[in-house]
Amino acid sequence: MTVSQNQKGLLPAGLSDILHPQAKDQAKTIENLLDVFSNYGYFRVKPPLVEYEETLLSDGPGTVLKDSTFRIMDPLSQKMMALRSDVTAQISRIASTRLSHLTRPLRLSYSGDILRVNGDSFNTERQKTQVGAELIGIENEFCDSEIILVCLKALKSINIQNITIDINLPFLRDFFLKELSTSLKEEINKAIDLKDKKIIQKLKFKYSEILLNLMESSGEYSYATQYLKELKLEGFLDEVRNYYLKVIEIVNNNDQSIKISIDPLENRGFKYHSGLSFTIFSENLKGEIAKGGRYKTLNGESAIGCTIYIEKIISTPKLNSEKPLVYVPHLNINDADKVISNGYRVVFGNNLNTDFEKDALNLKCQYIWQNDSIVKLET
Repeated sequence: MTVSQNQKGLLPAGLSDILHPQAKDQAKTIENLLDVFSNYGYFRVKPPLVEYEETLLSDGPGTVLKDSTFRIMDPLSQKMMALRSDVTAQISRIASTRLSHLTRPLRLSYSGDILRVNGDSFNTERQKTQVGAELIGIENEFCDSEIILVCLKALKSINIQNITIDINLPFLRDFFLKELSTSLKEEINKAIDLKDKKIIQKLKFKYSEILLNLMESSGEYSYATQYLKELKLEGFLDEVRNYYLKVIEIVNNNDQSIKISIDPLENRGFKYHSGLSFTIFSENLKGEIAKGGRYKTLNGESAIGCTIYIEKIISTPKLNSEKPLVYVPHLNINDADKVISNGYRVVFGNNLNTDFEKDALNLKCQYIWQNDSIVKLET
């Protein structure tokens, strides 16, 4: 390949071609996940890749996506447009406008590519594929538990094993720190992220003791929930604690094959999350493979959703599960159908080459169609 040809093959940083067989694996994985969501009553929608900036980045989840979003000028309307960096903002718009008349709770699922200005520490790709589900219009512990359990079902349907889910209440940080100065908030948030209890102990503020207790309540399900139950909390915090424990209990009762960890103050979710959130990991895969949480839609409805990252799931090479390839020397659809119906794939010869076996081997075929039979090739 010449230097000129190499240059023509270059792509921008964070963008890549997905080739065979990964492209096929990705497509099948997406359909399998969406089939699970469909089985639980989630209706599939497909928003556009590009929208007007003022629409995509308006109220709801879109308000916090501005820094991660590419903009372009629409040559027709002369208005600024934005390439989606997260599909949830579009689901929020659809639910709040075109589907606002439907009975709640509204269950929607989706898949689609997104484009972000920057990648993340575990995935430097800027073009990613999201598959997800959203439950819109009702806020209670059963809805939160449902979206978690359905997301877990979807992951298991594609053979994701050794799953851990971390369940959080990131909005509590805002509640505890709302009356503090910006600099003090930053210091406390950093200490929480680093699990540095000594810093919190030195910084005297209204909720410092409760915050320390909640930091202590993080960890493995059985220990952490017991510790959390014994905390003396009142009013709003007592209600939040009971809600949190109820969701965890429902999830655990319905699926005891997964590991549950809790960390009320963890804040690794999307910036638009305003309630309970969760992140899902697998011991066999690197980084977060799915996350979700509660948020407010464009018209202020409460919703909860999950997003699965396809690149994380199919990033490692898989064993070849392709059906064997059979060489059919001449273009004959009826013969090809016979081969395919027996569990094979076919590729046709070019009708110009009479050395069929050589041609078949060059095309990576394991078998050849001869005399109305599938014959194994000698390599």
